[in-house]
Amino acid sequence: MLPLKDYPFAARPMIVAHRGDTSFGAAGNSVEAIVSALISGADMIEVDVQWSADEEFVCYHDEGHPSMPEPIYLSTFRELKAHGVASLVEILTLGKGKIYFNLEIKEYSARDPRRFMHALIHLLTELGLDAEVLLSSFRPDYLREAGWTIPTCIIHPDEAMRELFTFRAYSEPIVLDRPLASYLPFELMEISHATGYACQIFELTPDALADIEKRNIFLGVYTITSELEFDEAVARGARALVCENPRGFAGLRNKRFPAMETMPRA
Repeated sequence: MLPLKDYPFAARPMIVAHRGDTSFGAAGNSVEAIVSALISGADMIEVDVQWSADEEFVCYHDEGHPSMPEPIYLSTFRELKAHGVASLVEILTLGKGKIYFNLEIKEYSARDPRRFMHALIHLLTELGLDAEVLLSSFRPDYLREAGWTIPTCIIHPDEAMRELFTFRAYSEPIVLDRPLASYLPFELMEISHATGYACQIFELTPDALADIEKRNIFLGVYTITSELEFDEAVARGARALVCENPRGFAGLRNKRFPAMETMPRA
């Protein structure tokens, strides 16, 4: 595959399958959803990444599994696997060389962000995927520990998430003294040392759009569920669109950008 940095984002917005392809009933972040996404026409798959109690990277969105008494970070990988939670290695191995990955850091614990991120980047390097992966998160404390070898994208956090990277932070808390909605994209990127920015369409205020245009910021928008949202996101300069029903939106994107319907993979 071409390195992610060589994808022609400006000419062809990227379609990102949200937690894989769940349009046929597969659970998000599951092996089945990943297999379905691989043939959906999407360019990238987004999965949520956490650490189990024994420090195995797993793919799960929520803090806890409904059938388990403890949160993900206090459950062993063996316990999680017994409840159908996939390991990150398993997911990445399925897609290696076939599709790009957006690994969204969804850690709910107060563990050391540096250890987590260094272990994750080491794993990606060992698997030979460091050029085919984007790291994203609502948590600036984790992204700022990623270094500069893999592109990172800060997702605009809301007030409900503030505790995760302030009061519950293992390392030095990040102090944000204004409402989170008031921070411009570039300000959040500076705090998290990120190379890109993502948000929902309604968060693209005039001030945010002006900041994105002025600084030529890489913009991702989530979660696209309709043709109107697709067109609005593209019109506002989105270069990556995290979508439900990736088959439908890959087809729509190819209609909107017919000259580049077929992308070289290597």
